Amino acid sequence: MADKKNPKENELDQLFDPNNSGDSFSKIIGKARRRSIIRNILISISVLFFLIILVGFSWLSMMRWSETNAIRDIELFNRITNPNVEESGSQQQGNSFFEGILRFNRYKEVEGIPVDWSEEVMTYSLFGGVSGFAGSHSPVQLQEEGEDQVNVYDRETKQRMMSFYHPKVAYDQLANGVKELENYPEDTAAEVALSFDQTYSPSEIEDAMPEAINVKWYWTDTYSAADIDRKNEGIEEQNGSGAPELATQIYGFDASMETEGFIDTIETGLRIENGKYIGEYERIHDNLTEEDSPLKEENVEVIGAVVTGSVEDLQPLEDSTMIRASILGVTANPYQ
Repeated sequence: MADKKNPKENELDQLFDPNNSGDSFSKIIGKARRRSIIRNILISISVLFFLIILVGFSWLSMMRWSETNAIRDIELFNRITNPNVEESGSQQQGNSFFEGILRFNRYKEVEGIPVDWSEEVMTYSLFGGVSGFAGSHSPVQLQEEGEDQVNVYDRETKQRMMSFYHPKVAYDQLANGVKELENYPEDTAAEVALSFDQTYSPSEIEDAMPEAINVKWYWTDTYSAADIDRKNEGIEEQNGSGAPELATQIYGFDASMETEGFIDTIETGLRIENGKYIGEYERIHDNLTEEDSPLKEENVEVIGAVVTGSVEDLQPLEDSTMIRASILGVTANPYQ
């Protein structure tokens, strides 16, 4: 019995058979061409599918990398900004193929009571950029009737925002937020921004505070001599009218961090190449010490603080000689 031939051998026999017609030859060529086209299509689809998966994984990896770096930059910077503001975690949200959104839920803690605070919303890009949303982010400012002082409120929660007075700036008026406390029930929990008459160490401030008061945050002097001159010149040009520093404009550290934690944050920020806030870390470092010198504890001078307590506990601060000015922050009813 003759061996069975496979289809390809049969096609070759037909192709070179002298008795084969031209039509059969054309059919064989057409069939081979179709097979070649189908094979090429399948190869192309496989390659395309592989490339899509590769690009997808690369895109996901780059977005994760950008997100991680953005969270690192923001959380590190928040360690020396936003007095008495705590974070309860971040949420990620896609905005486009090249951009994502980070939302940081925030609150303030006043004598064990959490008080809502505005979200921090930032965007990060596929290529590593971090920025806030465009548009107005100004807080609400209201002037009390018959008073020159302007009260500032958080844009979202409408809670009072703190402000601070630098000891070397000649303001025409100084606020007395502690005195405002007499308008509240004695058991109201409150946050107060204290501006001192000079620089003090954290230990000196702790010793000077009544025992029932909690020191939450220290405001550090990160201003250069030129900064102070500009502020004083600006006040003179405005006929003595000068606004204090908003809580969103100052630097300092949580009382639990201590001075070493503040220094460590600055040094860590300086080591992050292309970090979002590298310019601010460099400016703070250069203002506190010489350009190439390492930061030391004696370079960090405290000129203000944030304290919390009940109205009854805070009112004695009005008689303190070290307090140049004070501004009331958030308040909370302990029974709500």
